[in-house]
Amino acid sequence: MKLLHLISEKPPVISGFSRVISKLTEELTNMGHEVHVLCARDCNIKLVGDIKLVTGTDNIHRYIRNGNYDVINIHGHTPTFSDRLLLDSKLYGNRVVYVLHCMVNCYFKPLFTLYNSVFNNVLLRLADAVVVSSESYYNLVQGCPRKYVVPWGVDVEKFSGNRATHNGYKLLFVGQMRPYKGLDVFLQAMNKLDAELNIVGDGPYKSRYEKYAQKLGLRNINFYGNVSDDQLRQMYLSSDVLVLPSVSLNEAFGLVTLEAASAGCAVVASDLPGLRDVVKEFGLLVKPNDPNELRDALLTLGDRAVREQYVTKGKEVVKEYSWQRVAENYTKIYSEAISGDYTPITY
Repeated sequence: MKLLHLISEKPPVISGFSRVISKLTEELTNMGHEVHVLCARDCNIKLVGDIKLVTGTDNIHRYIRNGNYDVINIHGHTPTFSDRLLLDSKLYGNRVVYVLHCMVNCYFKPLFTLYNSVFNNVLLRLADAVVVSSESYYNLVQGCPRKYVVPWGVDVEKFSGNRATHNGYKLLFVGQMRPYKGLDVFLQAMNKLDAELNIVGDGPYKSRYEKYAQKLGLRNINFYGNVSDDQLRQMYLSSDVLVLPSVSLNEAFGLVTLEAASAGCAVVASDLPGLRDVVKEFGLLVKPNDPNELRDALLTLGDRAVREQYVTKGKEVVKEYSWQRVAENYTKIYSEAISGDYTPITY
């Protein structure tokens, strides 16, 4: 099949979206499909703080009109990008599969609550199929009756290996420096905790978090910025616990939790839709935005014997998450979008 993927971010940007589209494209190509990927940077965009507003999509329109694609796969939700491209793609008579990574949940909450409702109940009806990565999101989708659950994968071999010996209790955060990641909550939880915290990732709030750590008087806090995958693997292998303290629905899966579990880290994550679906099988879930509960969880995992129970479970669970399996399921979904058949995929 000839496929066009439209997504807000792609490599070399470092993000969950980029990781997903890179691996999905690789596996679909290995299966013999022709895959093209375009992102928001291929459009005219305007940055408002850390929000990208797409002001023109002419470049993508040319692909949609002239590409003769079997399926256009739109990834969202990214307001002003994925919504308008869903409309445009259907206007040109294309088969459209929409991958809902998360609901919109950022600034101007009353506005986006209304927006999510309209998008979910009206716009999603235009798609030939909707794909989500968890049962929680499957239950959230109302507009499109043809919906599938396909969790994302992890390259277990890439991130596993011999654990690095180290002294003390070592914690790790991996993610973009954005408010919804909850790094400020993690820093608050570090107060009077005898542990070292390594922070991997970059973004518009990095300097703010560095200053906040200093304000809290925290020691043993290291900010590394973006690192290569090889360096990230070593960070996982030399850490005891990976923490994903996200505070909003923008976090809907948590690829880093699977990567960390592959490397033998215990995992603590916020109890959020989507994220809980993944982590509940092998990690500790804590109330979002609650530094005290997060600190208690980290104290619990400070016990090596307790921690190893979660590590063992994590290594077993991650074997179920295969990128090849993801691509096989997406191929099935594309075929059904073209033929009009529908056999739900659920987990």
